[in-house]
Amino acid sequence: MKTYKIKTHRKGSHYQTSHFYVLNKGKNAGRPSKKPYCNSFVVFANNELQTEKLFWICNILHQGDYFKPYLVGSRMEYIHIGSVKKLFDEALKRYYGNHWEERFKVLQRIEKAERDLKRQADNIRKHKILLMRSYERKL
Repeated sequence: MKTYKIKTHRKGSHYQTSHFYVLNKGKNAGRPSKKPYCNSFVVFANNELQTEKLFWICNILHQGDYFKPYLVGSRMEYIHIGSVKKLFDEALKRYYGNHWEERFKVLQRIEKAERDLKRQADNIRKHKILLMRSYERKL
């Protein structure tokens, strides 16, 4: 019995059960998100813990470029829902509990550090702009 279900997300749909979204078009196809994308699949699980595990497995698959070989299309690349199911099934077969749990924790720490660095870079950029604007040239 599968512990998850994948469907195509319809814009404006709201879901009561535990879920997350997977982008299905573009270069970043396979990217998971808690917020809906316009072109995405929605993944449902039996409970919040399973949803969180699936979310991080999907994130690991995306970061590891496991979705790339399954992208089709010449102008706008996309991934089929069957390919996503296949990748999820293969990853769940190899799921070893502690092996993946450690990767989830490390990936969470890396993403937090990445967000912090982006915030710091943005603040430095803003500070440079303010510094240059404070200079008044006198004739």
